[in-house]
Amino acid sequence: MINKNSLLIRTLSSFAMLIIFFVMVNSNNFIFLIFSQFLLFMTSWEILRMLEFKRFINKKIDGSNFLLSKFQVRKYDLILICLINFFVFLLNFPLLGPQILCFILIFVCVLKLSYISVVKVICLLYVTFAFIFLNGMNQSNEFMSFIFFIVFFTMIVDVSAYFFGSLIGGPKIMPSISPNKTVAGFVGGIIVPVFFCTIIFFKNSNISNIIFFSFVFSIISQVGDLIESGFKRYCYVKDSSNLIPGHGGILDRLDSIVALIIFVSIIKLLDYNFFFIV
Repeated sequence: MINKNSLLIRTLSSFAMLIIFFVMVNSNNFIFLIFSQFLLFMTSWEILRMLEFKRFINKKIDGSNFLLSKFQVRKYDLILICLINFFVFLLNFPLLGPQILCFILIFVCVLKLSYISVVKVICLLYVTFAFIFLNGMNQSNEFMSFIFFIVFFTMIVDVSAYFFGSLIGGPKIMPSISPNKTVAGFVGGIIVPVFFCTIIFFKNSNISNIIFFSFVFSIISQVGDLIESGFKRYCYVKDSSNLIPGHGGILDRLDSIVALIIFVSIIKLLDYNFFFIV
């Protein structure tokens, strides 16, 4: 059974995110840089606060997100994400000396942490590399095409997966990680984006190329969603935060986008000519 209100909210929030990205991208580079730094800080902050929550809560409990809101990020954790933000910011300028100094300070700060784990390091590296790649895209003449496609594509994947999953139901794809995601939703989140890309971009490239990479992008997008869902289950929380009423946190809205930015950027390094670049 499709919850029409949930589907409408999900669709409208996706369009709102697309509009925000569109406005930021069309502003001057410095404004977009500040916007991306804000997103990096907030996603890092959410990750560290969930891990702080995980340290004190050893089992899943009702109202976990209410309790999560009571937790604060530790002093050196906060300094760490500020330094990471500053380092990513400096990478946009030819300032090798300050970049090296900032990297050293990050290393020192990590040594000062009272609690460090492999999970914390991997999660921070994951989102940090996504924003380093995003800033790298920003230097490209095709940046508008890249970011618009990534945000729009993940929106189509998310909405179509939710629609087919709710309409058809059936077996869950990974119930221990994401209990609401079904095989039908996963397949729907592949078929619809592939169809849209084939219709929209068929003049840009051969059909087989479009279908293949749309299929891969759909998988990566949904894997990004599952990665974040798995991390939230690991931390015993439902949402990454309560910053966006009714939708969770910043990371909840960027999970698929982060994964696709990393994947597209890596492929871009190989000089692949993307079908969505006109």
